[in-house]
Amino acid sequence: MTMMEEVVSLIVRCILFYVIIIVALRIMGKREVGELSVLDIVVYFVMSELLALSISDLTEPPYKAIIAIVVLVLLQYSVSLICIKSKKIRDFFEGRPAIMIEKGKLNQKVMLQQRYTIDDLMYQLRTAGCSTIDEVEFALLENSGTLTVLKKGECCLNYPFPLISDGKIQYQHLCAISHSEKWLLQQCQKQKKKPEEIFIGLWTSDGLWTMDKQTKTSMKMKKSR
Repeated sequence: MTMMEEVVSLIVRCILFYVIIIVALRIMGKREVGELSVLDIVVYFVMSELLALSISDLTEPPYKAIIAIVVLVLLQYSVSLICIKSKKIRDFFEGRPAIMIEKGKLNQKVMLQQRYTIDDLMYQLRTAGCSTIDEVEFALLENSGTLTVLKKGECCLNYPFPLISDGKIQYQHLCAISHSEKWLLQQCQKQKKKPEEIFIGLWTSDGLWTMDKQTKTSMKMKKSR
């Protein structure tokens, strides 16, 4: 292979893989870099390594890298669909947010577990416009590693995580707020709803805030408008 042929082959491969990566990211429905989960990052690293090897070694046929990328995209897409349906699997792959500050009180145990330093904490609080921990209603360490700060007086939540998610009662969250399933069912009855009819249920200062699940009938009506 002459130098000109190598240059042309390299250009063609770069264009080909550029298009493939764009299509792959569109299929995977990716978010901003700061919102990537651990699984997203692993897939990106493997894809970038495959592309680097395929581009640098012109003797290797590009279809090998393409097949590997297609498998990764299908795997990621399948896992994402499963994670939407199963909270346990979602927690396994993506992790769970941790409450760093609750009602103005710092959870030092969570800080130690997450290897979060005081400097990190104070920087994030200053970024959110808070001077002290007392000003914070909730501070959540998200799966992406960012700290979400909800100020006192601006937050209407009594607990930051949903008690009902996609029609399923989140018993671990009920346990965290020292309430029973019976109490939650009573809250639902006040709104003449069943938990399986609720897409998301949050415990706020005004009681249980809910959003109904979108049924197939309502979806069709919405599309017909």
